Amino acid sequence: MKLFYNDFMSRVIKQVVYGGVYLCIFFGIAAWVYFSYLKPAPTCFDNMQNQGEQGIDCGGPCAKVCTPTDIQPITVGNIETFTTSLNHVTFLASLTNANQDFAARNFDYSFDLHDATGTVIQSFSGQSFIYAGEVKFLILPNMEVSSSVSSVTLTAINPEWINSSDFGSAPQFVFRNEETKIMSSSTIGVSGTVTNEDVGAFSKITVVAIFKDAEGSPVGASQTELDNIVANGTYDFSVIYPSIQNVDFAATEVEAYGVRE
Repeated sequence: MKLFYNDFMSRVIKQVVYGGVYLCIFFGIAAWVYFSYLKPAPTCFDNMQNQGEQGIDCGGPCAKVCTPTDIQPITVGNIETFTTSLNHVTFLASLTNANQDFAARNFDYSFDLHDATGTVIQSFSGQSFIYAGEVKFLILPNMEVSSSVSSVTLTAINPEWINSSDFGSAPQFVFRNEETKIMSSSTIGVSGTVTNEDVGAFSKITVVAIFKDAEGSPVGASQTELDNIVANGTYDFSVIYPSIQNVDFAATEVEAYGVRE
């Protein structure tokens, strides 16, 4: 009886092994036929990330630009206002792009001025750009405003998102010999040199100066533009602002922004 049982199990095991081998051969031939002759060619409309695409049906050989489904909007930080003369105000705001893989090649912004009822009575709009992961300052210097302005808001809308690899990282501008001092009986200013340590050239860069008090709070801001900035070039700059009280001449913050050619 035991001999019969062992013989039976041996036949069963052989059948299972042979069957497994045949199945592997069958599925191997079927897979080869499918991938060689039946599988559709990759396209930009098959809802699959294939053929070197950066995302599903976008990037790489596909015309559609990839954007993350959870892309974060450009956020607005503190908005400062500085009175420069009668009914003239300078606006300073910080903007943040928290997206590490996407830059905004351009976006629209609007400083909206409200009266005491919250009604928009005046607006100043324009366009700017922001690199991936960048925090930057936006300045509107010496704007004429209504005397009935009660509050200010800033919106940043309609960003044209682009892969950071296509737009590049924030440029490397290095400031040296900065000195904040009294320029005249009615002005102060900061001057020094800025070196473009980026590999690219810039047709124009904006140099922003934020004047601060001893506690580090902004008390004024202005900007200037420099043209034709070449790689490794060093340039003099000077930013002027009306004289103000409580300025800590050692606390001035200087930044520069530009888009590569």
